[in-house]
Amino acid sequence: MKRIDTVADLVRHGLNAQIECRKCRRVVLIPASRLRDQCFAKSIPMKLDMVAQHLRCSCGHRGAKIDATGAGIDR
Repeated sequence: MKRIDTVADLVRHGLNAQIECRKCRRVVLIPASRLRDQCFAKSIPMKLDMVAQHLRCSCGHRGAKIDATGAGIDR
């Protein structure tokens, strides 16, 4: 069992982030490397619970649930 606590853990294990809005339940898959770059750009700590508090959905709600997924992304 892999312990995933930070965005760096996602990148290290080759996983993607599955982000779900806590209000409208919209789900987005994002490459962990892209999420890491956004954290660096905005000086957000890399802990997944801290990142989740800073994310904003297109519905305007701030706060999300982040899970790791091995699903591929075609981009």
